[in-house]
Amino acid sequence: FRFTETDMKFLLLILLFVPAILGRDNGLGAKPILGWNTWCTQNACFTDWCTSKEVLNVAQTIKDLGLLKIGYEYINLDDCWGIRNKTTHKIEGDPKRFPEGMPKFIAKLHDMGFKFGLYTDIGRKACHYPFTGSYPYYQQDAFTFKEWGVDYVKFDGCDKPAGFTAANLTGQMAHALNKTGRAMWLNFHCWHTKSCATYGNSYRVGPDHHDNWPSTSGIIKLLQNKRMDFWGPDPEYGWPDPDFVFPGGQGCGAFSPPGKRCPGQTDDEYISEFSIWAIAGGQILFATDPRNISSLQRKILFNTEILDVYHDVESFRKVKMVSSTGCSGGKPPPAQCTIKLEKKSSASACKLGDSFGCDKGNMWTAKGCRGTFSCNGEMVTCGSEDFKNDTCPCSGGCQVWARPLSSGNSAAVALHNEGGAPQSITVEFKDIPNRNWGPSTSLKVRDLWEHKDVGMATGSYTFKDVPTHGTAFLRVEE
Repeated sequence: FRFTETDMKFLLLILLFVPAILGRDNGLGAKPILGWNTWCTQNACFTDWCTSKEVLNVAQTIKDLGLLKIGYEYINLDDCWGIRNKTTHKIEGDPKRFPEGMPKFIAKLHDMGFKFGLYTDIGRKACHYPFTGSYPYYQQDAFTFKEWGVDYVKFDGCDKPAGFTAANLTGQMAHALNKTGRAMWLNFHCWHTKSCATYGNSYRVGPDHHDNWPSTSGIIKLLQNKRMDFWGPDPEYGWPDPDFVFPGGQGCGAFSPPGKRCPGQTDDEYISEFSIWAIAGGQILFATDPRNISSLQRKILFNTEILDVYHDVESFRKVKMVSSTGCSGGKPPPAQCTIKLEKKSSASACKLGDSFGCDKGNMWTAKGCRGTFSCNGEMVTCGSEDFKNDTCPCSGGCQVWARPLSSGNSAAVALHNEGGAPQSITVEFKDIPNRNWGPSTSLKVRDLWEHKDVGMATGSYTFKDVPTHGTAFLRVEE
């Protein structure tokens, strides 16, 4: 049986009135996932190039390195594969990129021991046309994905058809996937209400993440300021997806040789990216090339002590940034500030003195202005997505993140330096949530990046000289 376009439009109009409870019911989402995505691997981000040869080679590398064994089990395609057959209207793999056909390609990944994920879109066109979205063929595509053995579906938000909300269309896709009877993890762009947890297993909670520090800093700020009470494990909640991480760097240009990377961040910035995603985020998919793996990539991707924190499901909803003023040794802000818009990321205008400006050590935005600014010589990402006024420190400051672990007598602590110079950062044990610790409490301290015990501390612990844009990751325990 083949759905016609008229059939699919009629079905979607009927489903417009179906309650949201027909969304997620797939039994997935008890733990956040780990895996790899094609997006910035053999190309710079935005280019989105992939082939079956590349993906199978990367998958074999991930398995040979031992990353599959420690949990990196998802191999996911991004917006680089799907076309619509003009006769049958069925979704297919681009025959030039996936000449063996999608069923055989996916079977090879399953035979290696991986789960397979793919990309589709809410509209007719995917974000990178000529690749296709799923509208109005949601149910037809869902059954095709079942036939192929798909385990994960990323449902992007480009080219949304008129007359529908993103929430409604996402609910229809969730219902279509569930109707197939195959459990498929659903990831999509969240509209920041609790209904997101009704529809999918994980959902994007911010803009696309790119391989540069202003973008990473902006995502960290979002995880700090916009935590929602519906983030968390199945069945009641869903996992917040901060988007991909890029340990070691993105690929180069439109197409780069296997294993070649062009990093957009420093080693310390990649350490911070992974640290904050692990302690405060709900999804880790890396989008870099692990072939010709670097020592930095090994250090980050194989850090099972930090991954243990990431997988400590019971503690996720208790994570908190307990301090943003834990620095010592920094320079005071100048009496007069200087500010310049470097890159606008909002549709709204950004005009100096009207919708953005600065005052000594802080900058502000208003009227929907968002972007990356140079403030007192430092790059700052600032601006609210909901048109509220926003204030951002120009000096970056220091953050103390705390996550009381499910063991009951320990906690994970991330000490993050947003500023432009090394800083000593202190965690006060009394500030760690869900623990009755105070000034006289003595705790064992372990450095999870260096994998070594650093001794006992009473009342507080100070990590000296956290590097510029760097993060120290600790475990403290009675």
